[in-house]
Amino acid sequence: MKGHYPCEQALAAAAFAVQKSATIVMGSPLTLYVEHAVFAILQKNKSTLTTQRVSGYKVILSISSLQVVRCHTVNPATFFAHPVSEDEQVHDCATYTPEEENEIREDPIPGSMLLFVDGSSFIDQETGIRHSGAAVVRAEQQGSSDTLHIVSQIPLPSHFSAQAAELVAMIEALQHAEGLEVTIYSDSAYATTTIHYKYSLVGKEGVSQI
Repeated sequence: MKGHYPCEQALAAAAFAVQKSATIVMGSPLTLYVEHAVFAILQKNKSTLTTQRVSGYKVILSISSLQVVRCHTVNPATFFAHPVSEDEQVHDCATYTPEEENEIREDPIPGSMLLFVDGSSFIDQETGIRHSGAAVVRAEQQGSSDTLHIVSQIPLPSHFSAQAAELVAMIEALQHAEGLEVTIYSDSAYATTTIHYKYSLVGKEGVSQI
């Protein structure tokens, strides 16, 4: 979970603790103390967690015998596992966004390459087979109109989710524009948030691969 927000790391740790204690608790009442508002994190629109993982955490943390209590007492071990900045210590988990996400802009970089990315995954109703794919399109202005050119059309294995396909499209666009200024348009909040945050960790938080 090193490539995720501190809030999301706390959410994953909470779910992991509940799972590991299941054989000890055996359905008895359990109180879990956490430093973050885990249920508020589950309701966030922007996240670097996949939909499947969020759904799994919801199931684990919604069992009737579990009471989740936010604890404001700081665990000293936290500072060894993850150095906490002053901004991270006092924040609203529901609205907290790292500094890297504030770099997302709506206006294109002047004179930059314009790329549009998309990924999809759907099940054919007739065959029951899932189809997944990603695409990258480049826009070039010619006179008063834009001309679109297909850069990449990538068929993906059937087990790829729509979110995974969006990430593939984003990475393909980044590779296509390597060494150039580029503006990439995506309709995926998950892919945009994930790319901005995780790429910022390379060489900074000890993450060498994404």
